[in-house]
Amino acid sequence: MIRFFKSPQPIALFFIPAIILIFWIQSASSMSPPINPSGMILWNIIAAAFSHFPNWINFIFVVALVSFSAIYLNIICNKHEALYKNSYLPALVFALFISAHPAFIAFHPIHFVNLILLRVLDKSFSLIKNNNITSAIFDSSFLAGLAALIYFPAVIIIPIMIISLTIIRQFNIREWLILIIGFLLPFFFMSVWMLWGNNLMFFLKNYSERFKEIQPHLSVVATPKLLLLTSIFSLWLVMGLFKLRINYLKNVIRTRIVQQILFLFLLFISISFLLQREIAIIHFSFLVIPVSVFCAYYLLANKKRSGLVEITLWILIATIAANHFV
Repeated sequence: MIRFFKSPQPIALFFIPAIILIFWIQSASSMSPPINPSGMILWNIIAAAFSHFPNWINFIFVVALVSFSAIYLNIICNKHEALYKNSYLPALVFALFISAHPAFIAFHPIHFVNLILLRVLDKSFSLIKNNNITSAIFDSSFLAGLAALIYFPAVIIIPIMIISLTIIRQFNIREWLILIIGFLLPFFFMSVWMLWGNNLMFFLKNYSERFKEIQPHLSVVATPKLLLLTSIFSLWLVMGLFKLRINYLKNVIRTRIVQQILFLFLLFISISFLLQREIAIIHFSFLVIPVSVFCAYYLLANKKRSGLVEITLWILIATIAANHFV
């Protein structure tokens, strides 16, 4: 299987929706959007809109959303040379990771935000060796602000963007102002809307109190199957980072910058768990983008123990199947 997804044949991408559908199909009748009165206001608006549709329509929409995210991640990796050669492994790892546990299979804001963040990354990577960057900076920061209104821990994206801009470009006050204004603009629009409905103070209090109530509590039950899943993905991630570190200087400058930004992404997304009031299994799907890239790098770069890695992949797939169907 690894050899098939390593190949440059576009037909490999047609298997991604199939993989996701196989593991998600059991939730087709229970895919309803959650509306939490104390949750993010913008997400509640989105969830309320989808709550009028039958569960099977919501299921098709979320499966399509997640499948498109996997394929879009692969396009970004190949387009911006995130790996040292083109392959379809990032999409494969994304599909397996996002299907790894039944808790991931839900109509959840994280799936929406992951797609938005992929667009943010795409726009951010386009800044490399590009002189016409004003619109890209504004678009990416505006989308980051929108993500932060849908899912609160996504607010951690703004320091990633600031550090990334520092890595890519020399300091330019005009570009930094565009970045900050673009990020704050969705908050401005939401504030105007809330003011129009006499809910401005509720919106400001609801959002600001989330910074005061940062007392994360881990509510994850460590079952043997969950530990095995975590062990395999963690091993691939560590080995991928290790191989990337060994081969780092062999890459072109563009690839190095992309990999630096993705590592920052991994680091800050991990920190974002501290912004949760309660850390549940679903929240770990927020790691899917950087984990998919670095795990794919390991699968792509590993040539000496390809047989062992292939066996590990099938053990992972069997474990995912056991989580869903046993």
